[in-house]
Amino acid sequence: MFTETNIALDCPYCSETIYETLSWFKKAYSTCPNCDQGLADSQFATVISELEQSMEESIEEMIHGQSGSGCCGKKSSCGEGGCS
Repeated sequence: MFTETNIALDCPYCSETIYETLSWFKKAYSTCPNCDQGLADSQFATVISELEQSMEESIEEMIHGQSGSGCCGKKSSCGEGGCS
């Protein structure tokens, strides 16, 4: 079973750090556990989008290897069979 990891983002009102799951920050409405101000998902949308993109790139890198590593992927070792 997948367990969501907590992330830390600052509250736009009190600037205190909120430690919650990614899905918590994507809820349509919640309240800051520090100052009880109402929070909308749109307040975190940009940073959440950037974070998700970064996570996707990290996963792709783990699966396919780091891009620009110099290996063509055609042979088990670089430098053979037409690698440039």
